[in-house]
Amino acid sequence: MPVTLVVLAALDGAFAGFRSSCGRTGLIRHRREDVRAHLRGLATAALLLGPVAVLVLADVLVHPPHWDDYLVAGRAMLLLYLPFGATVLAALVAYVVLGWRRRFLATALILGPFTFARPFVAVAGLVLAARAGAGYPVLAAAAAAVLAALAVEPVLDRWRVAAAARRQPPALPTGTASPR
Repeated sequence: MPVTLVVLAALDGAFAGFRSSCGRTGLIRHRREDVRAHLRGLATAALLLGPVAVLVLADVLVHPPHWDDYLVAGRAMLLLYLPFGATVLAALVAYVVLGWRRRFLATALILGPFTFARPFVAVAGLVLAARAGAGYPVLAAAAAAVLAALAVEPVLDRWRVAAAARRQPPALPTGTASPR
């Protein structure tokens, strides 16, 4: 069960990297950049979620009974995250396999709305963990993990904008005469 959460977080990070890189057109194919974007998202997710994992492991080493609380919280969250993730993966398979018209349909009907719903689903999973009876340390760790997962795409967006700005040539100062 913890492995399932790790796999879902890794996929979510990779997809966030792709969303950040891709822009809004699905007609342009840039395979190498897409792979780099997935890897960048995966690395960013690992960087942001790593400290949470370390804190959870430290908590379990100091308080072994908390492990059961983490399992209860994780199972409750997976009740929502697994069907959501399976639907996204099915839409992504359709996106990869089908022609561009059906690819657009998969994006318009599932991927777009699910991208919008993602933060709400993440928080709803946290609410399910709370209702399952997880204690405060477990809920704090789960909340930190949700916030870290939701931060991946904004972090990558800022990185992409900064990288694009570094590639731009410096602008000429305004109000100066051009050299002849």
